[in-house]
Amino acid sequence: MIYWLVYLIVLALAVFLDYKFFASSQNQSTFRKALQSISFWGLITLSTVIFIFIAYEHDLFQSFFSHDTEFGGWQAVGYFITGYLVEQSLSIDNIFVIAFLLSYFKVPQRNQASLLSIGIWTAIILRGILIIAGIWLIQTIDWMVFVLGILLIISGIKIYQSDPENPDDPAKSWIIRLVRRLFPVTKGYFGSRFVVRRMGKLAVTPLFLTLVAIEFTDILFALDSIPAIFAITTDPFLVLSSNILAVANLRALYTILSRMLEKLEYIHYALAILLVLIGIKIIVGHYVNVPEWISFGMIVLCIGGGALYSLWRTSSEKED
Repeated sequence: MIYWLVYLIVLALAVFLDYKFFASSQNQSTFRKALQSISFWGLITLSTVIFIFIAYEHDLFQSFFSHDTEFGGWQAVGYFITGYLVEQSLSIDNIFVIAFLLSYFKVPQRNQASLLSIGIWTAIILRGILIIAGIWLIQTIDWMVFVLGILLIISGIKIYQSDPENPDDPAKSWIIRLVRRLFPVTKGYFGSRFVVRRMGKLAVTPLFLTLVAIEFTDILFALDSIPAIFAITTDPFLVLSSNILAVANLRALYTILSRMLEKLEYIHYALAILLVLIGIKIIVGHYVNVPEWISFGMIVLCIGGGALYSLWRTSSEKED
């Protein structure tokens, strides 16, 4: 258990350092800061891979909170990398929605980095709770894997049928309407403040509404992405570490990919197909052993194919 706690403390410190050095300063280029942040998390991820190999090769966890005890270091590393790629791929769709929300609520550029960093902290805590609950359900209820598989297939179909260029109006969502009903909302922004006092009453700013919308969106995406990694492994440490690392660099990934969103318009459908395939793998994997390279191949084929097709269509449309 001590290794669990030490690793989680190190990750919490890494998230804080990422915000301190790569998000809060306004003196350097935002894009340059994002590249530095991606490099920072790449180093953390590489260190995690090494730690996982040593931990599972020498059984440092001693089966703590896990029933997947039969694999060694290399197999654990394979599960982690595959799970990390699944979570990182699914976060691309999340970036589309975040970009839309920041634009919809007209969040000033100077507030976007800190807002996303707060969202990352809460997303990590939320996903930790959902992962523990999901693992407990899978270990307690045998047929829960079928429920997760069906949910992924349904989610993939819904995402495929949705139009990424015409998302739903956030102001009409029940969570935003609830906040507006409970608190008055200011028309303008007040720096980085979420709550202000106006005419003797507390009021929330549009920055608070944006944060609520981002958090609510992450809950919806977590309900898709967490079951997806359960198709790879149910080992708690591998699931939790791959999720946290995939979410932690979301702010920097948004800064880099936000300039390319128009060129990746078809990646949305590739992610939907990936969810359906992962859902099928969960159900089939309950009866037959599905090799891990199939999961890895599905990710590369769907995301790589979707990205290449998007770039090809974009260039073709420009020529026309």
